[in-house]
Parts: sequence; structure tokens; C-alpha cells
Amino acid sequence: MKNNEWIRRLPTILLGSLLAIPVFLVPAASQIPAVPASTVRIERIVFRGNRTDEQLLRKHLTFSEGALLSSDTIKDARTGLWNMRQFKQVDVSSAALPGGNAEIDIDLADGWYLVPLPFFAGGSGGGRGGLVLFGKNIFRQAESLMASAFSSSSGSSSALALQREGWSLSAAVRRRSITERQYSDGAFSASSGFGPPADERDPSRYGIVTDSYHKTTDETALRLGIPLARGFGLRSGLSADLGWESSGLKYSAPSPAMPGDAGRQGEAFVSLKSGRDGAGTADAIGAIFGFGLADMERRLAPLPAPSFASGAEVSYHRGAAWTGSGFSYGYLAAQWEETLSWGTHRSLSLRLAAGHGKDLPPGRLLSTSREIGLSGNYAREFRGDSAAGASLLYSHPFRITRRGVWQGTLFAEAARAWDGAVPGTKTGAGASFWYKFWRFPLPLGFSYTYSFDDRDTQVSAALGGRF
Repeated sequence: MKNNEWIRRLPTILLGSLLAIPVFLVPAASQIPAVPASTVRIERIVFRGNRTDEQLLRKHLTFSEGALLSSDTIKDARTGLWNMRQFKQVDVSSAALPGGNAEIDIDLADGWYLVPLPFFAGGSGGGRGGLVLFGKNIFRQAESLMASAFSSSSGSSSALALQREGWSLSAAVRRRSITERQYSDGAFSASSGFGPPADERDPSRYGIVTDSYHKTTDETALRLGIPLARGFGLRSGLSADLGWESSGLKYSAPSPAMPGDAGRQGEAFVSLKSGRDGAGTADAIGAIFGFGLADMERRLAPLPAPSFASGAEVSYHRGAAWTGSGFSYGYLAAQWEETLSWGTHRSLSLRLAAGHGKDLPPGRLLSTSREIGLSGNYAREFRGDSAAGASLLYSHPFRITRRGVWQGTLFAEAARAWDGAVPGTKTGAGASFWYKFWRFPLPLGFSYTYSFDDRDTQVSAALGGRF
């Protein structure tokens, strides 16, 4: 063979030689030694710096002594304790022990407080103010206590609430005395909110008033919240509410007529809620003195990827003689919300709600604001045996720092109520802007709502208390 021909055939010879390697030289998959899983076990779990009861803390860990130490142990412990919204600081680490096992060290910073918080709000419907007395972890059970009292020109209210580990118990007493109007298009003065109706100053701008009367309501409400399943990771939590409400209605100064439901009205209700576990009252009041801010870095950092969160609630309400009501009625209500969050904690939410009732007295008719949960403030509402609505909200944090967050929300919404065969539709859009300090509940808030059907603007502002 000539030299140049041998060189030309060299690639073919090498390829044939590789293909001729005996198969037994390559080990079978079953013969390849596997990397052994960790056999290190957790021998001790040590808590330091906590006032909160240790037995309660252990319920929020996904492991106990004797479990295998995994790559997710530290992360899961940190997340579970963060979600309690109880701590100013959470540090979790592991250390080797003689014998090859591990110790989990959990350093926490919490405490307790009992502090009064003032609240004031004003706007197109008038002003209102009050005081909230709020306590946290007094009994070392991560519990929240709240007592509140509010007053305005249209009435007053007081409430007491206790929450612990998803369980909640609340009682409230409210009194409201307003002049309510019905218009020729079927709309009523808005019943939502604590202040006087926004149509009180100039009713004629909203149309022809067909009925007007003074309405006084004395109401007592009791509610018990029960956790059914704790949410963790992508799994949604599930809870139930049981409650009872009783109200006495009085009417005076009819012009020319008034509703025919004066007397006692009472109803019992049960609801099921699914969605992210929340802190309830603690969420409404905020992270006083830094409680619940152990995950500050997570709050400040952009989201690693877009995420979806869903929430739903279904409730049934029944009024009968056994509930203390002079009227027999019932209604079913449902809400669903889907939220997409991305980037610098921006979010887009779609909220749907509907309700249907039977034999509802005038004071219990479903409205386009109360049961449908619209975001805006409106001077008038429509009522009926059935109601449905939808809201679209976009939330944008303009600036998030270690001191607080400056945020804005845009919304557009519509709702309809059916009184017999005659529907009434409420449509509106608006915006709200507020600044919230992380470590003390002194929010500065402002909201604007435009009603397309009434061609009317409502403005409100709040300082202190809830946000």
C-alpha cells in the first residue's frame, strides 16, 4: 500500500477499531455505582432568643429530631418561620456533632407589645376617626389581640378580636344612623363604608329621589375562624368561618314611603376560603416595631420568576326564627381572585364575585358594593336578589426601601344587581396611592374613584391605623 493511500484510509481504520471494542468493557447501568444519599441525621434542634413558645415553633418546621438532613432542611425551616410573620430576625444553620450527626441552630428575635394606634379618614362622604389598641405575643403564643373604637357623624362601632395560628374569634357592635334615598333609576344611597352616604350633600345631582327615610341600624356580630389545612409552598390553605349577625332596624321621616322590614333581622352563616394563608388582623395593622420583617431581603429583592396565586370563598347565609330574625330568607355568595406577580413585586389581579338570594327583605338585598367587593368608593349602589361583578387591578410599587414602600394601584370594575327583571349596573375606575412604613403603621393614603354611570368623582384620604 502506498503511503498516500494509507494516510487516506486512516480515519476508516480508526473508526472500525473503535466499533470493534468488546461490549463487556462498558459496564451496564445497573453496575455503575450510585452516589450514596446523605445519611446524616438531625440529632438536636436548638432555639435561641425566642419569647414565643418552643412547641409552637416546632409546628412550623417540616422536620424533627431523627430526620435525615437534606439540602432543603435549612431553607424549609427559614421559610416556615418567616411565614409566621412573628420575627424581626431568623437565622438557621447546621453544625456537625461528634458521631457524624447534625445540630440545627435557630436564632430568633421577637418580643411582645401592647400599643394604641390612632386612625383618621376623610373624603367626599365626610370624616371619621378612632383608636385601635393592638397587642402581639403577650401570652407567648404568637397571638394577636385587637380592640377598636370608631366614630363619625353617622354612627359608631367597637370591636374585639383575637387570632392565633389561623384560629380567630371576633365580636363587634355597630350603630349607624343615616338618611337613605332611592332614586328613579332604582339606585340607593351607598350602604358600604362607615361614614355618611356620599350623596347626602347634594342628592339632586344624582337624579330624581322617589323615596327618602331616616334609617337606624343597631348590629351585633360574632365570628369564629377555623383553619382546616395549612398552606405551604404551592399548596393553598383552607379555612372556614362560622358566624352570626343580628340587627334591629328602625325607620322614621318617610317621604313618601319606607321599606317594610323594620324590626329584628338575624342570620347565621358559614363560609369556606381557599388561598394563601394570611395573618389576618396582623396583616391589616402592619409590622409594628419590625415584627414579621425577618424576610426583609425577600421583600426587597425582585421576584425570581412570575408567579400566580389564587383565592376563593363560598358562603351561605340563613335568616330564620332560630337565628333571631323576624324574616325567613337565605342567600349564597362566592368570590374568586387570581393574581399574577412579577418583577419588582408588580401585580395584576382579576376578581369575580356573585350572589343569589331568596325572599330577601329590603335591608338584606345584595348590593353592587357590599357583597361584590368593589374597590372604589361610590355615592350610590344598586340592590337586588342577585348580583355579580368583576374588578381588574394593577398594583405598582414605585419605590421599596428598608424604610417603607410607596405604591399605587389602578382599577376598573363593573357590577350588576337584579331586582326582579330590572337590572342596575354600576361601573367605575380609579386609583389609590399610599406610603407605608415597614416598622410602624403610619400609612399615608389617598384614593380617587370615578363612577361612569353617575359621572361622579369620590375622593378619600386616610392617616394612621390600618392600610
